[in-house]
Amino acid sequence: MSTFQEQLSVGPGMDAVCRAFAVPDRVPASPREMEFLARAKRSTLEVDAQHIVYWTFGKGPRVLLVHGWCSRGSHFMSFVEPILAAGFSVALFDAPGHGDSEGIVSSMIHAGRTALALAEKLGDVHSLISHSGGSTAALWALSNGLSVEKSVHLCGPSSMKEVVLGIARAHGLDRKEVLVFKNWAEAFARVSLDSADLPALTSGLLHPGLIVHDAGDRIVDISQSQALHAAWSNSTLVVTEGLGHRRILGELQVITAIVDFIEI
Repeated sequence: MSTFQEQLSVGPGMDAVCRAFAVPDRVPASPREMEFLARAKRSTLEVDAQHIVYWTFGKGPRVLLVHGWCSRGSHFMSFVEPILAAGFSVALFDAPGHGDSEGIVSSMIHAGRTALALAEKLGDVHSLISHSGGSTAALWALSNGLSVEKSVHLCGPSSMKEVVLGIARAHGLDRKEVLVFKNWAEAFARVSLDSADLPALTSGLLHPGLIVHDAGDRIVDISQSQALHAAWSNSTLVVTEGLGHRRILGELQVITAIVDFIEI
């Protein structure tokens, strides 16, 4: 049996729910994104015996960009020029199982470990900007040693525990199956769900934070950002309208507000 199969082997009837948690769709770069990435310095970093691809742009204090589930680093491309124009440099990466990086399975914790490893490789990180599941990855990394001056969280779940329970509900698991799935998810990610939930995730949030969420987001409910804001005393919550979960990454007013926030 392959390592991949072993990781997803939890018993009959549970394969689909485990795949929903651990196997992302690998989204290819569009021609525009490929042209954008060609202007950067492309490098690789080994994390958990897998080659992770990352790109760096410019010079100055570092801003780390953390993409979401079934996404890729180049989905942040609209942010890069405004960040560079403000005097910062940028690093973005493809999480395990995403984009150009190796791997088949992944999780928010896998992405968080990658962010930690990349920050250690590059040196000091001034700010962090994250989207969707990348926000949960960033929160976990911040609670496990990543230090920044400021961080931004767009349309993200406030905990991996809530993600696990949401997947369980979506697949109609009964109480016994939910427990099996929760135990499997902890073993797969190598963390306890309580350590990836509020309030544990706020232990690394001593810096100012900006939380942005669209009221009409159908992928991640705004209540997730509201819970993070309530648990994070030094945060500001901005609610947008009409942008949904993904269009928010290309909205100029949102990008400008974020760059202004990290620049002050």
